[in-house]
Amino acid sequence: MKKLFFQIYIAFLSSIPTQIGVKLRYFGYRPLFKSVKGVFRIEDGVTIYGFENIELGKNISISKNSYLYANDDGYLKIGDNFTMNTNSQLGASSGKIEIGENCAIAPNCVLRASNHNFERVNTPFLQQGHTYGEIVIEDDVWIASNSVITANTKIGKSSIVGAGSVVTKDVEPFSIVGGVPAKLIRKR
Repeated sequence: MKKLFFQIYIAFLSSIPTQIGVKLRYFGYRPLFKSVKGVFRIEDGVTIYGFENIELGKNISISKNSYLYANDDGYLKIGDNFTMNTNSQLGASSGKIEIGENCAIAPNCVLRASNHNFERVNTPFLQQGHTYGEIVIEDDVWIASNSVITANTKIGKSSIVGAGSVVTKDVEPFSIVGGVPAKLIRKR
């Protein structure tokens, strides 16, 4: 029953539009997070699971219809001065995502710290479980629209991921990458 009331409380808070909703979410969500260093702005329609496993820095902005998942022993840490645009996802369920300071994620991006297992061809992949990993985004990184960052990758300091890219391996600091899979375009 307690879980049901919590779900109703979160659904109610997440649905309130305008600045009133932003203020109510700030005060209503703040005690639920593992830690909060400063002010955050979460717009309406944002879905959050695993508040107790999420750490927020200061000056955080999460736009409409985005998702933050850190349930099932996941861990999500977001550094200071972070913005995530509409319809993006940070999926750290049972995995780990750490984002540094001064980072931006554009619309429609997916960062997912897990993958489906699919090795056994005689068993449907939905019955094979997941493999969990981690994603590390260092300071001053911009992930442009429609990009995907897969598990077990690190994006180095001051790098840019071009629009529509799929990052499947580490990105060196001060790099601009793009494509599917993402490759080095040039150094900054």
